[in-house]
Amino acid sequence: MSLLDECIEALGENVRVLSDNKRKEVIGDFECSFPITEWGRIKWDKETNYADVNTVDEIIFFLNQNIGDYSKAVYIIWDEGTLPVIKSDLNKVLEVIDDVTAVSFDTWIFSPSSGFVVEIFHDGEVKVGLKYT
Repeated sequence: MSLLDECIEALGENVRVLSDNKRKEVIGDFECSFPITEWGRIKWDKETNYADVNTVDEIIFFLNQNIGDYSKAVYIIWDEGTLPVIKSDLNKVLEVIDDVTAVSFDTWIFSPSSGFVVEIFHDGEVKVGLKYT
């Protein structure tokens, strides 16, 4: 079983693997919502509302403080271009975060409807931020 298969299994019933067309649409929304560096990181210096976080509780705290009523539906995007984009529930994603981040080096948890992203960089740096409006 691949790490992707293990992740999908850990996420449970409410996981959806997107079609290639929907994958491209979500990645396009992501790239339009957040400026991206040449090496694939969010240009956080161009954002005004973000935080460095170390725990799941800090992610939830940031979202509660800055959005309040945010969408629980999120997309998981990995840096490896051959991997699909997956739609799931934020709480479940955070519950099995080790399975999610094991799939590839860098991971983004993106909510286009609420305008937030969690970037988990392979060096252990984690940031959560809001789309610039």
